Amino acid sequence: MRARTAVSLAALAALTLTVPALAAPATAATTATTTATATAAASAAADVTAPAGFVGISPLRVLDTRDYNQVPAHDQFGPLTAGEYYSTPLASRCGNHPPSSCEAVVPTDVTAVVVNVTVTDPTADGYVSLGAANGTPGTAPATSSINFTAGQTVSNLVTVAVGPVVRGAPWISVYNNWGTTHVVLDLVGYYQPTATDKYGPLTPTRIADSRVDGTGRLGGDAVRSYQVARPELGTADATSVVLNVTATEGTWDSFLTAYPSGSPLPAAGSNVNFPVGSTVANQVVVPVGVDGRIDLYNHAGWVHVIVDVVGSYGPSGKGLFSALRTPVRNLDTRVTGPQLQQWATRQVAVVPPDGSVPNIMGVEANVTVTDVTEYGHLTAFPGPGLPPNTSTVNVAPGQTVANSVSTGVAGDGTYSVYNHGAPVDLIADLTGYFTTG
Repeated sequence: MRARTAVSLAALAALTLTVPALAAPATAATTATTTATATAAASAAADVTAPAGFVGISPLRVLDTRDYNQVPAHDQFGPLTAGEYYSTPLASRCGNHPPSSCEAVVPTDVTAVVVNVTVTDPTADGYVSLGAANGTPGTAPATSSINFTAGQTVSNLVTVAVGPVVRGAPWISVYNNWGTTHVVLDLVGYYQPTATDKYGPLTPTRIADSRVDGTGRLGGDAVRSYQVARPELGTADATSVVLNVTATEGTWDSFLTAYPSGSPLPAAGSNVNFPVGSTVANQVVVPVGVDGRIDLYNHAGWVHVIVDVVGSYGPSGKGLFSALRTPVRNLDTRVTGPQLQQWATRQVAVVPPDGSVPNIMGVEANVTVTDVTEYGHLTAFPGPGLPPNTSTVNVAPGQTVANSVSTGVAGDGTYSVYNHGAPVDLIADLTGYFTTG
């Protein structure tokens, strides 16, 4: 199932020189006006999965290309190469001899999965894109899932439609655009038509900040618990919560793992990977423990932790999810201009104007920030109006950073991104819709 694409060196170089460390150059999915971006989303609207409810799980490692025993299809062992589409089953392992089969870790009728993607040991600046199936050899996806620099270890939460069931398990595809890199996938949830938990968008709310709330840094090999089922947040009966977790001022290279209170620490799985002294945010989806809490584990050193609640799933939710089988780029200010200025808000059009996807209450998106000259952060929220006192993407000079966004939409079919720092370029990719009715 592994496909090594025959992309010429010249073609790959052209991609890198045109838009370093980002998805391929502007295509039909990258348009020049707000109306056109909404139309671009509509053009892909028919290619969505069936509406489905959500099932959250503790992090489960389904792929680690560094470890032969963590590669379900053992013939795929090793780092991804430049221009390669890499297919992997959502399975614990696959038999190597007839009858060839895989032990699926999700039901075969799932429509989409939520995975935390970690890239490590890349040899060049680049990006990775997840999709339902391999693209045509010699081509690159029009959107990106995670961006990185040479030698960096970085994570991002990605929601992706699954491909066909093969050898007893659904498969997904991972594309690497440049150099070689190892990829780790931790499954944290999936969408299934028969699942009953639905999405509820929330006004992003900060519930913890160890820099100011008196709790202090979280130590190494230590766990801190957070109450997330709270009536005032609208999460009283939530079975899973959507958080934006930020690690800052860490004293060692480390990672954070979120999991339901009362459950054992997962044997493998990470949510936020951060180098010493940095500020790194990542969206996290985690089941709620029976006591209404979630636990957060820090692997090494001491680190300040900030937790924002941005959404939930449960019986009070209203939204079923339909994933775009081919994600769509809604906005790229490198192409359309202008940059998103300091203290400014940009509305991102996501609802198709032709009504082809009715009753949209929210979206799942991937937001990438680039051409950064100063430290800062951006906040995604349903809009309109003033932004909440939370953060979505933290940036530093010279970085290109991506983060997943789950958000409600305003009445005009947009969501908003507010920039607290110096002018930056903003790229927004749509991966799916939450709908009611």
